Parts: sequence; structure tokens; C-alpha cells
Amino acid sequence: MKKVTFSLLALLMAVSLIGGLFVGCSSTKTTTSTTNALQQATIEIGVSSPLTGGAAAYGIAQAHGVQLAFDDLNSAGGITVGNTHYTFTIKSLDDAYDPTTATNNIRTFVYQDGAKFLFTFESASELAQAATLAQQQVIQFTVVYDDSILNPANSYTFRSVIPASMKVTSFAKYLTTAYPNAKKEAHLSLNDVTGSVQTQEDVAAAQAEGRTVTDQVFADASTTNYTPFLTSILAKNPDILNLGGCSVGNTALIVKQARSLGFKGVICNISPCAAQDMVSIAGQDALEGFISTNVSLQAPLVSQKFIDLSARENAKFGSSYGNTWDFYSQALVLVAAMQRAKSVDPTVIKNILENPAQVWPYEMFVGGQATFGTGAAKVLYGNLNYMNQIVNPYTISLVQSGKDTNAQMVTP
Repeated sequence: MKKVTFSLLALLMAVSLIGGLFVGCSSTKTTTSTTNALQQATIEIGVSSPLTGGAAAYGIAQAHGVQLAFDDLNSAGGITVGNTHYTFTIKSLDDAYDPTTATNNIRTFVYQDGAKFLFTFESASELAQAATLAQQQVIQFTVVYDDSILNPANSYTFRSVIPASMKVTSFAKYLTTAYPNAKKEAHLSLNDVTGSVQTQEDVAAAQAEGRTVTDQVFADASTTNYTPFLTSILAKNPDILNLGGCSVGNTALIVKQARSLGFKGVICNISPCAAQDMVSIAGQDALEGFISTNVSLQAPLVSQKFIDLSARENAKFGSSYGNTWDFYSQALVLVAAMQRAKSVDPTVIKNILENPAQVWPYEMFVGGQATFGTGAAKVLYGNLNYMNQIVNPYTISLVQSGKDTNAQMVTP
């Protein structure tokens, strides 16, 4: 009799234990068990980008894209790691495309807020602060075109965009194919790190295609009247005016002023300069035929989620920008890394991002994929930290009737 009683007691205890396990795992948000209830925590995602000034179209697009991506993550239930359920908040600060302001923003995020995940935009501060962020174990997804960002000392910084160094050869070849009679190319850019680096690469690529480079001119980012520069440049009768390294706002002004001076040749910029961000400044006629690497949000190349993104952006912010899709895509890669790592520890996430065997969904394009540490990146950056360079598909676009059209898709 005692033996039977003991067996029943053991059975009841086992059932109770199993039931308790199912209760503890039954929800990613809350449980009915006081002992096994999940703790709730919030993680701040810091965004430092130019929300004002000539580069504002990029900076606002970055802030919007990151916000929308993490909105989707929160709507899907956030992330549960161990006994903690995490949701995310976005804090955006305007750096006005100024290195000092950007540096102060980064320090605010790291030392005041304790943020461990940052999205930043091109400025000298990202280069200057990257080693410190590695010491503090803070992951930075950044838009910096200077290849020196890919430094082993900057191991927590990931360049989350395709830079000019990965686009320049295919872009220059496209110009040759589309305009075989264009033999002379002039370059006008901004007098900053981006302008200097991109000019060097564009010029080398043009020369490799057999074009003569007639000018390499630099103007301050605050310039609004480019007529003196353009008058000198156009006097040498270039066939192509290359604006690589100029922000979208500066590009629109130069396009307008070059056309008003009578330039009939090709105007291009290897950066993703969206027609919708420029047409109000340059005018539809002046933009006709402009070439960049922006993407037209159209099927069948683009997935439906991104075709609908502009409407979502308008609904939330009251405006939309031509490059929001790019920053949304970058944020989704970080989100996927968190999910695969099953961790919010930056070191764990860093290690999985650097694993070349990991293939990340680049949801902008139907079937699109992104990777870090690929063979293509190693060829270009083998002496640098190529493991922290994203590689994903992109398009070369042509403006027609005031809108971007996808002229050619490139998979590096």
C-alpha cells in the first residue's frame, strides 16, 4: 500500500513539473506563473544622422528606416532571451553632418544612455570613434565611404552599405556601354573625406574605361551657387559630369545649375540619389537622364513589403524619402542577427555577423541576400577588415519623367 501511494505521489509531482515547464514557455511576453514570469526590458537603438542641412534627405531616411524596422520587430513580439523579454526604442539625434556634433551624439548614446547598438551616417566622427566603440563593445552600423573604417581595431563597426569601392567598376562600365561616344569626364564633389575618396575611385574607374578626366573640383558642402565651378568645368567640354561624393541636396542644385548653363551631357552620381528627393529642387526636365544607384520601388524586382514602405513612412511621419528602403534593409540585418544569436549581447551578435557562412535576408529585392566577409569583399579589402563589409545586390538607375527606373541590377 505504501508503495502504491509513493508511486501516485511521484506521478503527481512529475505531471506538476511538466505542466510548470509548459506554463513557463507558453508566451514570449508574460506567463501566469509568478515564479517563472519573464522580466521586461527595453533596449535603446541610437541613430545619429543629419536631420537638417544638405544631407538631410539621407539622414531622415536613415532615422525613418531604422524606426520602421524596429517597429516591425516590436509588433512581432520583440525578442525573448532567457527569462527576459526585450522591446526596442529608437532615439534619433541630429548631427547636422557635422563631425563634432556627431561625436557628441555618439558619446551621449554610449556614456549617458548606455546604448549598445548605433546607426550612424557619414562623418569623420564615425572614423574617430570606431575604436572606442570597440573597446566599449558597442555595435555600430554605419555609412562611411572611407575604407579605413574597415580596421581590425574597429571590430564592432560594420559598414552596412555598398561603398563606391564596390560599385565603381560596374558603374563606370555601365556609362561606357550606355554612352560609348562619351570620351571626356569631369568630376565635381564636396571638399570632405567622402568627396576625396569617391573622386579618387571614380577618376581611376573612368580612366580604366579609357575616358580622359578633364577636372577634379571640390566645393564646400555649404555651397549653394556652383556657377563659378561649373563655368570653368564646362569650358573644357566634358561629355560626363560626375558628382560622386556629393549629397543628394548638393547634387540636385548642381544638376539644376549645370543644365541652366547649357550642359547637355550625362550627369551622374554613384550614390543612391533618389529622384523624388531632387525633383523639387532641380526640376523634372533637368533631371531627365540622371544616373545613380537608387532603386525604383517596382515589381518584379522589389518585394511587396518595400513597395508599400513609402506609404507606411508617410502614414507614420507625414513624409517619405527615396533611400528609406536602404536603411530599413540594414536594420533588418541587425534584427536577424539578434534573432539568430538568441542574444542581445553585442559580442555574441558581432561574432555571428562576422561569420561568412551566415547569409542574411536582404528583403528589398525578391530573393535578395546579404553577407559579410565574402570573397568579393576580400578581393577589395583583404588587407583591411573585410569581414565587416556588407555585400548585397544594388541597381544602377536612370531618371525618366521625374522618376527612377531600374536600368541594371548588379550582384557583387
